[in-house]
Amino acid sequence: MLISETIKKHSKLLAIGLLITSLAGCGTQTAATPNSRGPQAIPVQTAPVQTGDLNSLNTLTGTVASNLQTSIGSKLAGRVLTANVNMGQDVHAGQVLATLDPTDLQRQLSQNQAQLQVDQAQLPGDQATYQQAQLDFQRYQTLFNNGAAAQADLDQYRLKMTTADAKVQADESVINKDQAALSVTQQQIDELTITSPVDGTVSTKNVEVGEQVSTSSNLFTIVQPSSLNVSVNVPEQMIGSITQGTAASITLDSQSSNAIQGKVSKISPAMDSVSRAYPVQIDIASQNQSIKPGMTVTVQFNGLKSQPGIIIPVQAVVETSQGSEVFTVDNGVAHMHLIQLGAVNSDKAVVTSGLNAGENLVIAGQDLLSDGSKVRVVQSADQAGENGLINQPKQSQQGAKK
Repeated sequence: MLISETIKKHSKLLAIGLLITSLAGCGTQTAATPNSRGPQAIPVQTAPVQTGDLNSLNTLTGTVASNLQTSIGSKLAGRVLTANVNMGQDVHAGQVLATLDPTDLQRQLSQNQAQLQVDQAQLPGDQATYQQAQLDFQRYQTLFNNGAAAQADLDQYRLKMTTADAKVQADESVINKDQAALSVTQQQIDELTITSPVDGTVSTKNVEVGEQVSTSSNLFTIVQPSSLNVSVNVPEQMIGSITQGTAASITLDSQSSNAIQGKVSKISPAMDSVSRAYPVQIDIASQNQSIKPGMTVTVQFNGLKSQPGIIIPVQAVVETSQGSEVFTVDNGVAHMHLIQLGAVNSDKAVVTSGLNAGENLVIAGQDLLSDGSKVRVVQSADQAGENGLINQPKQSQQGAKK
């Protein structure tokens, strides 16, 4: 859980408190007497700062993802002709997910086939010419060897044979190129049919019939929900207690009584600069069909060693532009402390620096305080802060009447 999200709701009391205090101040100005002695002491409730087990606050929030997630695109750009599956649908390897319009490529294929036929038709005639030239050369070679033919005649028939052979080789080369072009076009036509490479479930579908897609488009995402993991950010003071293999209980808010067990598989060696925590991955083999990729779950690590540290009520923290602040009381005066927070849950927060055990911590009425404010300690939260200021004149009046 993010610190700011947990504490924000407590800090919202500040604006309300200031407004009520302002209104109360307007009333007291008219009732002020010459015996007024300056600002009233702000009523606050306090409690001593105590230490506890830091790892008791190890209930964190994580996000479910699939260990096996496949993004599927198209090798070719084109217009979508069919989109055969929908989000949430189970698919098997080789199943057709979508097809692109093959019109242009089919036209190209026809041209390739026609050119191949033309070039193939040329080959038999050139082969026959070569075979005849080869026979003529062999005949004149015999005559020349017997002294019945001149060297010039023999050279002429050799040239004819060589020329005919070169023509046959050229024909074969052209035919090979035609066949290669035909094969490429046919392969491209085949690639217009987009299939799933794996068994799984369609988690995203980003294409509809008639849309134009490119080679960079992500058309579908296929996940395998039987193999899931949970990503969770672990605070600094807890990360040292977690190793690969540490057991964890995973629950949905709606199914808090049905925990799924998992084990830590990956721990980032570096702190995330945004969350100020360490990303950790927990692998789970889920047979619970209600847990799906993308869901938010609660994570609690099991069997962590006790780790002493300062734990305070989360409502004592005031979030400001300077950071997280708390107030302590000494001899009727409030003292502000800028603190560093670790793990935070719905009612408690770990303090990693800025506060000492045994100090007298303000747990109600702190939204009205600043460093050096005069305070008076009351016994309950109902008597603290703006409520205490508003009710104090009434209490004084009731006491005077008695």
